[in-house]
Amino acid sequence: MPDRVVVRAPATIANLGPGFDCLGLALRWHNEVRVQRDPSGELTVTVAGRGAEVIPRDATNLVVRAIESATGSAEGLRVHLTNAIPFGRGFGSSAAAIVAGLLAGYALTGDGAFHQPALVEEAARIEGHADNVAACVYGGAVVVAGTGVLPLGAAKGIGTIVCVAPMALSTDAARRALPASVPFADAAGNAARAALLAASLGAPDTTHLLAATEDTLHQPVRFALAPDTGRLVGALRSEGIAAFLAGAGPSVAALVPPSDAARAEDVARRLAPDGWEVRRVPIDPEGATVVETA
Repeated sequence: MPDRVVVRAPATIANLGPGFDCLGLALRWHNEVRVQRDPSGELTVTVAGRGAEVIPRDATNLVVRAIESATGSAEGLRVHLTNAIPFGRGFGSSAAAIVAGLLAGYALTGDGAFHQPALVEEAARIEGHADNVAACVYGGAVVVAGTGVLPLGAAKGIGTIVCVAPMALSTDAARRALPASVPFADAAGNAARAALLAASLGAPDTTHLLAATEDTLHQPVRFALAPDTGRLVGALRSEGIAAFLAGAGPSVAALVPPSDAARAEDVARRLAPDGWEVRRVPIDPEGATVVETA
């Protein structure tokens, strides 16, 4: 069994507009987890990067909890986290932590043949839903239905623009804002657009991105919690950019063809409120990986 493991896990975006709780996408924007056995027998957690000042340094840390789920115990480990993915912004930071911890734990036990469906199932058990964790495990775009996951591949002809909000929004609060029921026409329309978007990502085909990313199911009520987000999505879409709420928000993302990526990034920088970070991020085709064992 190895004494040291290094794991990398990508940011992810769930929903992608109409694909509520069933579509996910991995981004080439990673957190890294380094785990080293410690002969002293104690657990040590150190953190660098985004959120370092608020991340727990004990067994309540989400990465540590995932390691324990895979190995039975995290005692006797030195765990170092290097975080690039912002918390509470809609880019799957908790999914990345869980998947990275599970992968590190399995690697420490000497299990190098990771069974992806089982990994998604265990990660979803910890996370509570599978859309982000499935994209984190498989990479590229995924469709999730219950316990079933269909990887759609890397969507090589499509890129992403992300507009990172300066403030966080609790996923629980965003979920509590959802209505108990929706009009039949809204549900039917979203189902059709989600299917169109999945087909576009799997092809990949940029022809229908703007129409396929329209949502009437969950975004309107969430925009009420983050008005700047709603205004930015509307402004970008009025410029022909296929923008949507990143996960539960409050950040914004957009799917763009490479030929329009530079224009879309310029427009997003012009329209984003003060304090928002705009960046162009490629789709990650690999998902979470063990990059080193020793």
